[in-house]
Amino acid sequence: MSVLGIFPLNSTRGRVMFRKAGILVAAAFFLTAVVGLGQDNRWDLNVSAAAVLSKKSVGNGVVQTPTNARGILATLRLRFSPQSSMEVTYGRTNNSQKYTTSALDYRIQANVTEFSGAYVFSPFETEKLEPFFLAGAGALVFNPYDSFIESIRVPGVGVRQTAVAFLYGGGVNYHLRWLPSRFALRLQYRGLVYQAPDFKVRVLFTGSRGHIAEPSAGIVFRF
Repeated sequence: MSVLGIFPLNSTRGRVMFRKAGILVAAAFFLTAVVGLGQDNRWDLNVSAAAVLSKKSVGNGVVQTPTNARGILATLRLRFSPQSSMEVTYGRTNNSQKYTTSALDYRIQANVTEFSGAYVFSPFETEKLEPFFLAGAGALVFNPYDSFIESIRVPGVGVRQTAVAFLYGGGVNYHLRWLPSRFALRLQYRGLVYQAPDFKVRVLFTGSRGHIAEPSAGIVFRF
């Protein structure tokens, strides 16, 4: 399986690329944190409830239809200038990946875990509103825990799979009068582009890109 059609994750080159991407995200955030602490800048912590809306992927005679689900996002953000911040996010959801092939129908239930980092640009801030835009990268870990073929439970179909994801989005922090000044409401949209998973089962490979849309709402605490 390839990552966005470029590198196979099960190849040595693909694994090296994935490790390097993770190291670069972690290193960038660490360096930003050091600079931010030295300049006495601000952190914020956000916990949000999200709708996880996945698009259909088609290729190689296979139609993959993920189910929509609910999820949770936890984000730590560091502002190092009035307009610029860095953030890291952990996300979690459960859904089913349904596959229609020329021979059989498959359904694999999986936990989906997100680890990502992003640059955040805030063009301005008023007393009530702070809009922002973000872009970054990360990883989606698809971990199967149950599987069905033609609606018959068949344990052990597929294994855990990790896909590199490219992240984009935007939103707004809204400062509510009835909350203390350190708190705000965050409304945002996040989009993730990645290689559609096949759980390393050859007959389920589409070779297509998947997309997850994550509209969410939650509370921000600044410290």
